[in-house]
Amino acid sequence: MKKEHYFSPKAMKSKWTQILLGFFWVSLIFLADVIQIPLLSSFITQLDYRTYDQVVQLNWRPHQTIPRVVIIDIDDKSVQQEGRWPWPRDKMADLINKLKQNGVVTIATDIVMAEAEVNYAIGLKNELNKLILQLSPEQKQLPNLLEQIAPKVDNDRILAQALMDHNVVLGFLFHNDKQIRKGVLPLPLTNPEGKQLCRAHLPLYQFSGYNGCLPLFLNASTQAGAVTNVPDLDGTIRHGLMLASYDNKLYPTLAFATAMNYLMAQHISLKTHGQQLYGIQMGNVFIPTNSHGQILIPFWGQIGAQNYYSATDIIRGKINADELQGAIAIIGSTIILLADLHQSPVAQSFPGVEMVGNMVQGIVGQQLVSEFDWNTNTGRVYLVLLGLVFTFLISFLSVSRMLIFAVMCIIAIRVLSIYLFVAKSVYIPIALMLTLIVLITITNYAYLFIIERRQKRKINQLFGQYVPEDYVKELIESPDQYSMEGQERNMTVLFSDIRNFTGVSETLDASAVKRLLNTFFTPITEIIFSFRGTIDKYVGDMIVAFWGAPIHDEEHASHAIVCALTIAKQLPEINVTMQEKDLPKVNIGIGLATGMMNVGDMGSEFRRAYTVIGDTVNLASRLQDLTKFYQVTILVSDGTRAGQDHFVWRVIDKITVKGRKSGLIIYQPLGAVGEVSEEVLTELEEYHRALDEYSAQNWSSAEKKFTALKTKFPNVYLYQMYHERIKAFMETPPPEHWDGVYMHQHK
Repeated sequence: MKKEHYFSPKAMKSKWTQILLGFFWVSLIFLADVIQIPLLSSFITQLDYRTYDQVVQLNWRPHQTIPRVVIIDIDDKSVQQEGRWPWPRDKMADLINKLKQNGVVTIATDIVMAEAEVNYAIGLKNELNKLILQLSPEQKQLPNLLEQIAPKVDNDRILAQALMDHNVVLGFLFHNDKQIRKGVLPLPLTNPEGKQLCRAHLPLYQFSGYNGCLPLFLNASTQAGAVTNVPDLDGTIRHGLMLASYDNKLYPTLAFATAMNYLMAQHISLKTHGQQLYGIQMGNVFIPTNSHGQILIPFWGQIGAQNYYSATDIIRGKINADELQGAIAIIGSTIILLADLHQSPVAQSFPGVEMVGNMVQGIVGQQLVSEFDWNTNTGRVYLVLLGLVFTFLISFLSVSRMLIFAVMCIIAIRVLSIYLFVAKSVYIPIALMLTLIVLITITNYAYLFIIERRQKRKINQLFGQYVPEDYVKELIESPDQYSMEGQERNMTVLFSDIRNFTGVSETLDASAVKRLLNTFFTPITEIIFSFRGTIDKYVGDMIVAFWGAPIHDEEHASHAIVCALTIAKQLPEINVTMQEKDLPKVNIGIGLATGMMNVGDMGSEFRRAYTVIGDTVNLASRLQDLTKFYQVTILVSDGTRAGQDHFVWRVIDKITVKGRKSGLIIYQPLGAVGEVSEEVLTELEEYHRALDEYSAQNWSSAEKKFTALKTKFPNVYLYQMYHERIKAFMETPPPEHWDGVYMHQHK
């Protein structure tokens, strides 16, 4: 049965169509990923942004504070106490010196210093030289004096000395304005062999302009890194650059250079698959990147995951001596006027200096998240396989189960992505998978909806008048469980007609005959429907029904028996309705037979019907005719009786009918066990004892018992019939090898 359901030709045709629909979307998503179809790619990208931001906002990843990274904030308090920004370079030198005195290991400045500061002594000297002719002899000595003191008030040299004395990483800026190239750049990055790294074929970010470092500062400092940020398409900064390309040479960013300084790494190695960058090796530390040389910036909750210290408190010595011992300090600013605030997944205005601090801690503490890239060949293969597997699985589901399965897959993917992010530090963008699942589900749903609408219409047209409404719903929900093709099945068929209908109809006009049949067929049909029967046909006064098709029914015989008993029980009420409509009472006969028969859509090209044919069907018709002979309401074949021990049975006769060679025992059901009265059971016991004597050809004993029965129950024709048959056998005994079978000569 299951094999028929899943792999019938009709089912497989539908499934192949669903698989082709799924393959279409897999191909389209694949192309969107490869050639970047604008609308679809934009939707997928925006969905990835949202799903990633939600995961980050959960803040479930553990935050290890080793090594310790602190933010030295030039905040509003610092500006109020130390003076407006920009500060004199000697104050910056003082800040750096104080940080070193407090035990800071590495200092990075998230500030670009590409131009020299004005030396006021030199400036005054130049102005005095312009007025030299107007000066007195004593005043003419002033320019020489100013020239002598100029080095002592040269703040750039003071800062350069601080940079030289301490471990400081400078910041510079890359941009794409070719007209602006201020200051100088540090030396490009080199590999372990000492060779300069170049961009070559890698899809790294290329810049055409820069605000570099003052040569004096660059020569005095340890390293320098770019403070350049590259926001995503929606303006949010989720990724941090590790490498930037200028003139085909590679330079570190500030976070990268700071980590190199702290780890004392001199060289790096680029890790690639073909033309795709996937990571950077910095000594013993591996940095997972995307193909553009970016990392996912670690965000640990809202602003303040790193400890902030006001710059003025450092300068004025207001912190404990050991509070910064061994720390990495990032000097930057959170004041709005400096505009170093950026939109991030966790805050609309997130300080750029803390982003640098987070990246440094992520690199050095190896707390970075590895981002799976669908744009690689491996990623695309996985995407296609996932799409095809989902398409294959969903093709075996009904519409309702399909939706449930799709929702469960989406939830499972979401939960898995969160688990991998939190527990395994792996981020898998799920928008491609979710989009693929939704598109495949929608198209398959639409396809099945259209197919089911057609099937529903077809089923309603075919079965609507012949099976109960609930039965039709089952057929619609499981269309593969029925077939219009001819099938041989074990089923039960029922024939029922009105006794002496010809005589009854002769007393009525055509209109009354129509009302009589409608009044009779309507409740009978309702009863058949209530016991899951299928109406085969109405032929004159006869109704034919069967059980076991179009949907399999393991209890078809039991349902048919209960149905026949219910019809017989309801007949008095039907006759009351007949009298209320001025129609004559009716009596009926019902024949039931169970066995193999052919069922399916049969007929001609002009008219067809879903019907049953076969020897078992003919037997049921003959049993219905024999109810008149035996004067009982219901007769069933031994095939129907088999295994139905939860009913009380009266053995009627052992017969053979014209057209059949083998004999069969026919029965009359009296009701379900427990529902038949003790009087009837006692009568039945007496009858079966008498019948045993009859079968054993003990004619004298049988004659006595049936005489007693027909005297006690004069309205039961069966006892009279056997009494007469016994008397006949007493006069003319049956053949020597008689097996108790009575031959009926009519069909």
